[in-house]
Amino acid sequence: MKAVIVMAERQAEEVDRLVSYINDLDGTEVVVIPAVDEVDSYPARNNYSLRQAAQAIGEEAFFWLEPDSIPLKAGWLDLLEEEYRGSGKEFMLSYDKNPPFDLIGGIGIYGPSTRWLIPRDIDRWGWDTWMAYHIPHAIYWSQRIQHSYGNYDAEGIADPHRFPRDAGIIRHDSLIFHRDKYQDIITTK
Repeated sequence: MKAVIVMAERQAEEVDRLVSYINDLDGTEVVVIPAVDEVDSYPARNNYSLRQAAQAIGEEAFFWLEPDSIPLKAGWLDLLEEEYRGSGKEFMLSYDKNPPFDLIGGIGIYGPSTRWLIPRDIDRWGWDTWMAYHIPHAIYWSQRIQHSYGNYDAEGIADPHRFPRDAGIIRHDSLIFHRDKYQDIITTK
């Protein structure tokens, strides 16, 4: 299985830092796909990136990374692939949710049928939210992919996690953490 990240020009430094960190962690190769025909608006920009990755990888399962998704342990991808293969599902995402503000995180494994199962023109949501509403039966919800945007206030604004300050929130069995907006985990290891 390949780890894949689509690199927008504005994220080049963060992507390079993540790829270098992963290589130092355990030598996992990350396929970096330069963003093509990037659009400015959310969710179109994100949805297009996933589609670009799925097209490039073809009929293989792949692990979708973003610059703020930080592997925590050597062998992370092999262990997640093993869990995924045992699940019998097309997708494997984090089981962490914080409704009503955060229903799903998109970091995870996308199966061989990704480009056929996820519509090309989702305009209301990001692809991951679309999946939660339309194909939850195809998703295996893993505890080993940890997802948290931060601590939410009453209006739903998340105060991003900072590490090492928030290190206590990381579960001992987590293999990857999303979202480390500032890549603090990389700089503190």
